[in-house]
Amino acid sequence: MLLICLFVSVVLFADGIWALMDINKNYNKRYDVKLQNVPIEKPSQESSITHEEPVNLLVLGLDKEEVRSDVIVLFNYSPEFGKVNILSIARDTRVFIKGKAVKINALVGMGGEQLIADRIENMTGIPVDYYLTLNFDGFKEVVDTLGGVQVNVPINMNYDDPDQDLHIHLQKGIQILNGDEAEQFVRYRKGNRQGQGYSDGDIGRITAQQEFIKALVQQKFKLKYLSKADDIYSILREDMRTNIEIGDIRHYIKGLKNIHSEEINTFTIPGESTYKDNLWYFIYDNKKTHELVDSYFFK
Repeated sequence: MLLICLFVSVVLFADGIWALMDINKNYNKRYDVKLQNVPIEKPSQESSITHEEPVNLLVLGLDKEEVRSDVIVLFNYSPEFGKVNILSIARDTRVFIKGKAVKINALVGMGGEQLIADRIENMTGIPVDYYLTLNFDGFKEVVDTLGGVQVNVPINMNYDDPDQDLHIHLQKGIQILNGDEAEQFVRYRKGNRQGQGYSDGDIGRITAQQEFIKALVQQKFKLKYLSKADDIYSILREDMRTNIEIGDIRHYIKGLKNIHSEEINTFTIPGESTYKDNLWYFIYDNKKTHELVDSYFFK
């Protein structure tokens, strides 16, 4: 849901904001209560820096209760070629835990980043080196700090859900979205009336999130935004957790800050939606997923 906020991850990465972080010391205490703090294993500093091997970053956007990851995006970066692949994973993707079917977005609340990272590695064959978990408060504040993002809203978006305190009201057309409007844009999937919203449901939302990422890269990967690093870091230390360390940033920042939107390829995990046991699931296609990864992703 957060999404892409998702992309905030790459922006922060390119701007060097993470270089200020001391992992595991700046977690907001609310995470200790709501989520199991299970760090995922990461490559040694020597192996990730000495060799120009691809590196993979899992970005998770938390819902309001911060127990589900409604945005799940895997960034695959090749320092050698200077390109980024983005794989979006539908939040309703069905996985099995101890033989029981659950939606993948529930895993972060069940076992932290390690559990969801393990499942994504099994699904794709792509090892997860780093993770970044962010809530929507941080996402909105970062977008505001960067002066908003210009996007083309493809349709009129109207939706109200008092239970989630979610209210979406955007008009079709090219416009600069502030933080609150950007959240509405990346969370929108359907309206309150039948027939409103994206015809392909969550896949349409994922497409919009990917377009937002590209717009953010194109507009904000500029030197003038480096001056915002301290402000963004102050925001994120309250709303984000990650296992990225200073040495990792220092190594990758030079290449990442030169990436342009045309060097970013976006993909969605293959599959189809199915109604089963009174729930909608996205059933990913294992064969097509591995064909996609083998054809386009750096390993």
